[in-house]
Amino acid sequence: MDKKELTYLLNDELSRYGFRKKSTTWYRDLQESLQVVDLQKSNFSNLFYANICCVPGGMSVDGLPTPKENKCPIRIRLDSAFPKNKIEIQKALDLDSKEITDDDRATMISIFLRELILPFLENLKDLKNIKHSIESGLLDNGMVYVSAKKFLGISI
Repeated sequence: MDKKELTYLLNDELSRYGFRKKSTTWYRDLQESLQVVDLQKSNFSNLFYANICCVPGGMSVDGLPTPKENKCPIRIRLDSAFPKNKIEIQKALDLDSKEITDDDRATMISIFLRELILPFLENLKDLKNIKHSIESGLLDNGMVYVSAKKFLGISI
């Protein structure tokens, strides 16, 4: 599997759930949340990272309506959101890994999308859930900008 095939697979899956692709980033604009799934390539290998990001509805950030991943005030890597699955996630997203076949890789990535990414994004679908996710620690392994916490009325 190469980057083009990986991108096609992600696009095929994510477009079914209302995401729109721009380069290697997918956006779903909900009423109270802009959800972002970003594919990032390692600088050192053919390993990719899946980033899950969110912009609370009504919050202004550079690049709207399709901000770059690093401009999203709430973001977390898939393997940080699911540390128990870290080895499997990294194996599936390491396109140089010969430990699994391309067919198995595609199956694993599809499962991660349906069973990890999409349910995780349910926690970021509206302002109430985003605030609860931050306060409950769901995003502790990720990054939440102070500006997002202030916007949501969370004590700093």
